[in-house]
Amino acid sequence: MKNLILGGISVVLLSNVATPAIASEEVAKVNLQPSYESFAQVTPVNLVQLAYRGYFSDLGIPSHGAFKQALISQKIDAEIIVRSAITKGRLSSDYISNQAYLDTVNMQLQSITYN
Repeated sequence: MKNLILGGISVVLLSNVATPAIASEEVAKVNLQPSYESFAQVTPVNLVQLAYRGYFSDLGIPSHGAFKQALISQKIDAEIIVRSAITKGRLSSDYISNQAYLDTVNMQLQSITYN
């Protein structure tokens, strides 16, 4: 009888201990879905890499060797690339008037042009 009472108390205590652990797991879930905020933070270096690799080809920006030729012939520039990123939702429309951002994109484009 004594063992039965101790066993019952043990079960009740253990069930109370396990409940907070399960509840904390529910709180600790991480949202793995990217938000618009994460897409809006594309650095100038990453933006130029995306353009070079053809991410904006559906908007008329060529990739790889043709990208370099388009830069040399001035068919594309920083503003065109930034506008394309805005169109595809990768940048906020505020970036088109951010001169520091445009200047940094231009510097990245020049490094591709002269390499």
